[in-house]
Amino acid sequence: MKLQAIVFSTVLLAACSQQPGSTEEQPMPEATQQPMPNDAPSAGATTAADMQMSEAEHKQMAGDAQAATMAMATGTVESVDAGTGKITIAHGPVEALKWPAMTMAFKASPEQVASVKPGQKVEFEFESKGMDSTITRIAPMK
Repeated sequence: MKLQAIVFSTVLLAACSQQPGSTEEQPMPEATQQPMPNDAPSAGATTAADMQMSEAEHKQMAGDAQAATMAMATGTVESVDAGTGKITIAHGPVEALKWPAMTMAFKASPEQVASVKPGQKVEFEFESKGMDSTITRIAPMK
């Protein structure tokens, strides 16, 4: 009776580890192995792998992050922090950097910080290098 329970448990565990619809027993992939073909999600399913960037995308972003790029944008000043020397702007897409519209803080000179106020619509130029973006020119929109 005890042997039957062990055999039943082993068969049950093996069946549970297979993908739905799979009839043949397959070993579980290890962390260093590639996923087995039956590990593919069903059509329309989204997996974590689908949401990850490809190696080429990572390399492109790393390359973009190392080279300083000048860009222009328009947006609305959300906040001004003279203490940290930053202006937070909700800006539109930035084609030069392939950025979507977003809200972010930019480094700014004391003169630039003093020249704007929250709620003001502005056009600005900035230099982006990696995660650092510094305003080089900012002006209220007319």
